[in-house]
Amino acid sequence: MKRVIGTLLGAALLAALQVTPASAAPYDPYTDTNPATTGCAADAITIATRNIASPQAIYGTMEVRYSPSCGTNGVRANMLVQNAAYTVTKGISRFSSQPDGHGGWLGYYQNYEYDPAVGSSFGMQVYAPGSTCIQAMSVVRDSGGQLVAFTGSPVPYDPWVTFC
Repeated sequence: MKRVIGTLLGAALLAALQVTPASAAPYDPYTDTNPATTGCAADAITIATRNIASPQAIYGTMEVRYSPSCGTNGVRANMLVQNAAYTVTKGISRFSSQPDGHGGWLGYYQNYEYDPAVGSSFGMQVYAPGSTCIQAMSVVRDSGGQLVAFTGSPVPYDPWVTFC
């Protein structure tokens, strides 16, 4: 009887400890990488533009760029008002729970890059194949950190713009 109970307890313990296989990590090869160094910028096309503006002036243009070969989106700021004392922030965000195109699901991602507000500058890219939704923003601040210009909605202040 002891042997039967021991065998049953052992079988029950083994069944309770069985581990289910973990789901595969999402396919996400280019998130948080530089579009120029990965080569993704080579075939990137501009899919949307927004002014980086204040009520008084347009300081530049934000471009959302898509690389078909890499399946990535990135933000480029092209400054019209050249002021090295100002900083342009480029942000990109990917919503969570979107398909990765390989049977998995992409997680949430957000990144900001800061550069002097002169010429053109890129932010990091996010893997977002096809019609995966992203948000992008650009903000210009003066040397004291005060908001000067931005994309998005002025009332209520929200620099983020959604693209699907």
